[in-house]
Amino acid sequence: MAIAQKAATRQVAKATQARAVRPVVVRGAVKCQAQQGQQLAKKAAAAAASLPALLAASPAFALVDDRLNGDGAGIALGVNQPILGWVIGGVATAIWIAYFIAQKDFGDFEDKDSGLDL
Repeated sequence: MAIAQKAATRQVAKATQARAVRPVVVRGAVKCQAQQGQQLAKKAAAAAASLPALLAASPAFALVDDRLNGDGAGIALGVNQPILGWVIGGVATAIWIAYFIAQKDFGDFEDKDSGLDL
């Protein structure tokens, strides 16, 4: 295997010397710099072809309509109207008030052995 690889390397080296292209060794394989230039040109062409599609699609990401109800709009807690914030705050306050009033029935818990009276 190594002999065949050396022979292939010599043949590529002779071919590149005839064309005045410098060989580049990459991980045991020999590649010409002309091939690398072609690959770079292909990558640049692909990037240039995808750029208009990317720029044309950006307004589609920003579409937020009343029909969407704020889904996926990045609005905190899904509050897209001010009244919804008041509703969430009111419900949280009502639950806290109910807990605060109900805890008075539990006692002061001064005695460590008392526990809850069930």
